[in-house]
Amino acid sequence: MSNNTGKRILIDTDLGDDIDDAAALIMAMNSTEFEIVGITTVYQNTYKRAEMVLDLCEQYEKKEIEVCAGYGIPLIERPDYEEDPIQYEILRKGRKYPVYQEMNGAEFIIQKAKENPDLTIVEMGAMTNLAKAFYEAPDIMKQTNIIAMGGVFSSSSPEWNIRCDPEAARIVMDYAEHLTMFGLDVTKYCRISEEFLEKLCPPGNERMQYYKRGTEIFKEKTGYPITFHDALLIAYLLDPTVVNLRQNDFNVELSGVNTRGAIVYKTNAYDIHVEVEKDFKYAEWIDVEKFRSIVKERIY
Repeated sequence: MSNNTGKRILIDTDLGDDIDDAAALIMAMNSTEFEIVGITTVYQNTYKRAEMVLDLCEQYEKKEIEVCAGYGIPLIERPDYEEDPIQYEILRKGRKYPVYQEMNGAEFIIQKAKENPDLTIVEMGAMTNLAKAFYEAPDIMKQTNIIAMGGVFSSSSPEWNIRCDPEAARIVMDYAEHLTMFGLDVTKYCRISEEFLEKLCPPGNERMQYYKRGTEIFKEKTGYPITFHDALLIAYLLDPTVVNLRQNDFNVELSGVNTRGAIVYKTNAYDIHVEVEKDFKYAEWIDVEKFRSIVKERIY
């Protein structure tokens, strides 16, 4: 176990598609409050995602962080595993990226959980790695605190991270004891304006110009606005008052043409008082100005 006194976190990410993963990683690496004990990648081509993570770690002088390529294929569905991440072309070529390959993603997470009983897992993608870890070592994994970007809590709409592997999310929610979710209905307010982005990426900052190029590729290929969904997880760990949390038990719907991957939480039509069995919470409100202030302070 490390002697570092910072909060020990493990980050599970699908970096390389949406631009928010990189923003969250930059915030975490720039924060002395954290010790990043490892990073795993998830969904589709996880090896190339791991290369991109290592490239970012090198630029932020965090080469000591172990980066493990996790599971790319969901438990049931079969997406195109070989498809490159959307932003893969920004990877700096001509370098060696030592992707950790001594364990699979689940084994890596279990090992870090064993070494760090106070571990917080920051889940920024599909929950495939976590589900396999819970399946293999439920007693160890139940000790961990998990915060995750995923789901929608104000409607029955499915959200991307959960929809990528609903069965995995179901396993995690069945077995986990400590889980805090940040749904799309809150993270959608983490949108970043062009003006704000320009301030984050001044011309003389090579690292942030690299990041800015990723945002340009993302917008060109998807047409979506820049929204820092995953960055809210790091902001919350730095200042929990950035959101308001509500406690409730919830799980994932696995069937239905329109509801597969949707979050279902416990309600009682006859009683406003609902007995909660687990330490499950979800964000229901965000202080947008406080969030932007944290981002401005930690992304550089």
